[in-house]
Amino acid sequence: MTTMLRMPITNVFGQGDYSVTLHLGSEKSPVNLLLDTGSSTLVVKSTTYQAALDKKLTPSTAIQEVNYGVGGWNGPVIYTSINIHEHCHHSKHPQSIAKSPSMNLSDAPVALVHSAKQSKTFGAADGILGLAYHHLNKSFDFSNYFTEHNINPALSYPWPFSEEVSENLASFKKLMWKYPEHDVTPYFTLLEQQQLSANKFAFYSKRSAIHINADNTDNTPALELAKDPLNQGLLILGGGEEQTDLYQGEFQSIKVEHDVYYNVALKSVQVGKSKPITAEPLEPNKLKTYFTNAIIDTGAGGIVLTADIYQQVINYLIAYNGNFAKCLAPFKEMSAQLTGIDVGKLTLSEWPTLYFNFVGEAATATTSEKIVQLACTPQTYWQINTPNHNKACLRLLSQLPQWPNQSIIGLPLLNNYYVVFDRSAEKTGVVKFAQQR
Repeated sequence: MTTMLRMPITNVFGQGDYSVTLHLGSEKSPVNLLLDTGSSTLVVKSTTYQAALDKKLTPSTAIQEVNYGVGGWNGPVIYTSINIHEHCHHSKHPQSIAKSPSMNLSDAPVALVHSAKQSKTFGAADGILGLAYHHLNKSFDFSNYFTEHNINPALSYPWPFSEEVSENLASFKKLMWKYPEHDVTPYFTLLEQQQLSANKFAFYSKRSAIHINADNTDNTPALELAKDPLNQGLLILGGGEEQTDLYQGEFQSIKVEHDVYYNVALKSVQVGKSKPITAEPLEPNKLKTYFTNAIIDTGAGGIVLTADIYQQVINYLIAYNGNFAKCLAPFKEMSAQLTGIDVGKLTLSEWPTLYFNFVGEAATATTSEKIVQLACTPQTYWQINTPNHNKACLRLLSQLPQWPNQSIIGLPLLNNYYVVFDRSAEKTGVVKFAQQR
């Protein structure tokens, strides 16, 4: 019988992205890890997790590197214990939670980051907990490199590379690909394989940016900001549909097309009742790497639309109400996320809901392709009282220059729903959405 754990999460360490607290090693060092369905690696800063004190640490010859598009890192893979059961709390459904809940792992892979520069990728969090599949969790065996260069011990921990070598991610990546590659089993996959958790988890959130109330400033300590209910959420490991206090109505299911990211097929985007904006398929030369034209990503603080869709959405919003142009203009630049606009310029009741149309159940001989429509309200694609009180930020973004024509469906849409990532359904899973209570 597997365990279901309901764990508190907060968005204050990840500048809007949500993190959960795990405890690592013999010292049970607490680490706040960003929840990311857009990656698969469990990685922590070496400055937070005191590896030298960990009596359960087992080094390896493996090295990992991950680049998220807005930062990246490299470091050794070590194995140690991961403890979480202290952090669950009982829901209104105690029958679904074991009396002594435990999902503790005794020998789990963890990547360590030593570079202070690379650690900035995590913001004020201590690392990332990747919740996607094993294909994104590659490592490289440097045994031959350590022998060739007389490195003793012939292990990746302690980290044998200088900052000058390791901080050049592009050249280090070329070095890695000279050595044998293998996938590391991700954290959540280990829980399922060891029958500690059912093969599903759920995500409940309210915002995509930290809420700053009238009594707080941008210098207010994170732990104080975390007391605000709007900066809190829940991660349910091993469960979902039984948490009826968190949602109402029926679930809508989007098919996961590939078990790499949580790849989904986006058909179109609508601004209010306007004509749907077609989401073009992924470019053929990108299919082997990115698979579909959209992913569901809990680690994205905005909805990142392809450049074409983004511009059409902005055009429709301005056509909807010409006064919107002044509010939208500053957010052509990413720097506007650090300043926002005066909340007095914004009347959310005047803004339309955005609708995202996805492929739901696959077509069969007897049924046609089902389209699932999800709503993103102005209360979530705009964030009020961020980055300071009485400021507001638009959380719709255009694609990064190096990114393919793939939309990243992040927190502003997820904030409207109770979301269940059911990896056990069909061949590659489904993502289920129900209205929050």
